Amino acid sequence: MAHFAPGAAPDPDQCPYDILGMAIDSPAAHDSGAHCHQQALLMYCTRGVLEIQIGERYCLLPPTLAAWIPAGLPHSARASKPYSYRSLYFKPDLLTGLPAYGTVLGINALSREVIVRIAEWPLAPPDGPLLRLMQVLADELRLAPEQALSLPLPQDRRLVKLCERLLADPGDPATLDALAVSVGASRKTIHRLFVQQTGLHFAAWRQQLRIMNARKRLEEGEPVGRVAADLGYAQESAFIAMFRKATGITPGRLRRGASNGSGSRE
Repeated sequence: MAHFAPGAAPDPDQCPYDILGMAIDSPAAHDSGAHCHQQALLMYCTRGVLEIQIGERYCLLPPTLAAWIPAGLPHSARASKPYSYRSLYFKPDLLTGLPAYGTVLGINALSREVIVRIAEWPLAPPDGPLLRLMQVLADELRLAPEQALSLPLPQDRRLVKLCERLLADPGDPATLDALAVSVGASRKTIHRLFVQQTGLHFAAWRQQLRIMNARKRLEEGEPVGRVAADLGYAQESAFIAMFRKATGITPGRLRRGASNGSGSRE
């Protein structure tokens, strides 16, 4: 399969084959808008960082990880800088034993190479070698651990409005009281609905969003000090301590790993 720019890729729903691979390379930012496919989808980012909404989950997809999107589930992908990814579309029954919901998976070196190989396979009915590769990939994906790079999104219209504000600016310094007033609800209501609809307390949800935003920007090479300041940390050391406690890696190490091509494997 040839490499495509986002707007030039063929429609996978029009493909008659059970397996379809695409290599997508974009020299600019991109926003796919919400859509869905009849097939199951596996996305693996090889360059840049993608922000993905899968159903009612907001996900971050840096290099070395893969997004699993079941058939028929609405999703969208957005990148603020140039990026590349490899997409594999399958008939739903070709990959059994995977979650019924969208998620981000940690994948090993074998899976990464198989994904890239299938993505570049010629557009044709699947033959023996391709089906054997698919079996290897299916076995590996069933063992792949889910990653803490996604956030559940609430459904209440007031909470949706509040989350949209924070997704646009994770470093927004507004207190919960101020945010509640801005969406026409009380602090108590926001707190109760957040736990009810996401399973997380608002403070934990907000902290995870900031960690994810920091990871994205560090993966893209932004200076640690700038990221810390934008997220409301007066002292860079406090940000470093928080990030290391949450992720097990320092911001500087993550940034250096991204710049030398090792991504976030550490």
